[in-house]
Amino acid sequence: MGKENEAVEETIATTPTNEARIVDSFEPAAHIQDETLKPQLSRVPSSAPYSIFSPKTKMFIVFAVSISSLISPFGATTFYPALDVLAEDLNVTPTLINLSLTTYMIAQGIAPSLIAGMSDNSGRRLSFIVCFVIFVIANVGLALQTNYAALLVLRMVQAFGCSAAIALCTAVVADIATSAERGRYMGYATAGLLIGPAFGPTIGGVLDQYLGWRSTFWFLAIFGGFLLVTFTFLFPETCRNVVGNGSIPARGVNLSILGYLQQRRHAKQMYEDDEVETASVALAAKRRGKFTFPNPLRTLAILGEKESLIVLLYNGAFFTGMIGFATPAIPVLYKDIYNLNTLDIGLCYITMGVGSLTSALTMGHAVDWNFRRHAKRLGVVITKGKQQDLSDFPIERVRLEVVVPGHVIGTLAILAFGWTLKYRTNLAAPEIALFFIGFGVSTSFNISNTLLVDLHKSTPATATAAVNFVRCLMTAGAAACIIPLCNAIGPGWAFTLIGLVYVVLIGVLFLLMARGQQWRKETNAKKEKKRLEKLAQQSAERDAESEVGGDQFSLHKDEKGTNSR
Repeated sequence: MGKENEAVEETIATTPTNEARIVDSFEPAAHIQDETLKPQLSRVPSSAPYSIFSPKTKMFIVFAVSISSLISPFGATTFYPALDVLAEDLNVTPTLINLSLTTYMIAQGIAPSLIAGMSDNSGRRLSFIVCFVIFVIANVGLALQTNYAALLVLRMVQAFGCSAAIALCTAVVADIATSAERGRYMGYATAGLLIGPAFGPTIGGVLDQYLGWRSTFWFLAIFGGFLLVTFTFLFPETCRNVVGNGSIPARGVNLSILGYLQQRRHAKQMYEDDEVETASVALAAKRRGKFTFPNPLRTLAILGEKESLIVLLYNGAFFTGMIGFATPAIPVLYKDIYNLNTLDIGLCYITMGVGSLTSALTMGHAVDWNFRRHAKRLGVVITKGKQQDLSDFPIERVRLEVVVPGHVIGTLAILAFGWTLKYRTNLAAPEIALFFIGFGVSTSFNISNTLLVDLHKSTPATATAAVNFVRCLMTAGAAACIIPLCNAIGPGWAFTLIGLVYVVLIGVLFLLMARGQQWRKETNAKKEKKRLEKLAQQSAERDAESEVGGDQFSLHKDEKGTNSR
């Protein structure tokens, strides 16, 4: 094993700009301050699996984060069908009630940037638990509140409680799944986030029809409590900066029952080289002792990278078509055109949810198939459980080739939805359009999200928070303007205007496929240059401190000799 370690270290020395080649089982965050820790990572053997979690454990983890991601769309949409009733009870106009949707989206865009950095450094479990507690408290308050001001404030607190599910859903997938299998797992993990906007109003419509609008918040409080108990006792820590590939024992709040059992199973298959395991554990212990206060500026820093910024703007703009335009417009337009009650309106969201679910369960497999196809074409060997080197791999083309069909389907469906409402066709027509809106938008959102995680694999939660920041701000503006826009020019031309924007956006996909790999290399080169400059500066500072210490020791020795004489 000693020769193997020397070979690994020699490989690292010859490829300083390629983080993907450094280590498979433990990837440090880009913002680790103590650069002296990084050389220890070379002692992790290249034969180590990317994740030690068994397939069944992985599926439980993915299922858990998928269910947890429901709290974000549920929190936003369960009271959509009851907006008019809520306005009457609080003696405010529907416009002011719609403002609560906008403030919710704004808060939801900002909050994940606070929680993401903490989760990338201190672990996923702590972030989940803190946010679930906040979510439960906020919903209890919303169920009991009696005035509009309390509604606005508590809705923002509720949005903060949802932030863990948003920021950490894809981050957990990045922790346990390699790029070759990430499409499938990402589809499953984000299913809740994408079908929630469809089934949330359905549940809200049923609850409002039979139990009143306050019951929607009691339902959310109970759901949040269920998630809190489940994650506290069962959800294992996956953050690679805390437990590596899962082989480093978790401690304190990072330890769960399932995580403990997983560690016991792994203890029977310890690495033959005890020094490797000891070095990894020592590194994790040193990192674990440092709690990093959330820094939202790390999320904003991603916006300064050319390729990432373009992916973020595309992702947010396309997602806005479903959540910012179609979803808020349904209660008002359907009630006016088809004279539906709150329960019927809630049921009309189901078709969009089925479309999103269909995309989540199928398109992830298409993404992984396309990865294997390109790998075979380029002669890249895919080893199960090992992370591939993506430095010379066209990951942008691999992901976005699958996005193009979804983009076209979503755009055509947006146009069809607007004109079927314009001409007041049978209800089945806009419902079919909603199915394809859900399918197309979910496909584009999911896969572009996966690409962003590929670009920021060492800080996936921070990258996901950047996604959420952009899309929530866009969605908030869209939700505020869609009804006035439909009233001004009609739903047909309103959604045609949106569709024309998406026609232009498809050019962004081809631009990224053509130039993305080059931009990625330029960004990585700049990061590496800054890292080496920082290392050189730290080395110079240590040398200066050593010289000062040596001079002081010599002076002290001379003084001691003089005094003795």
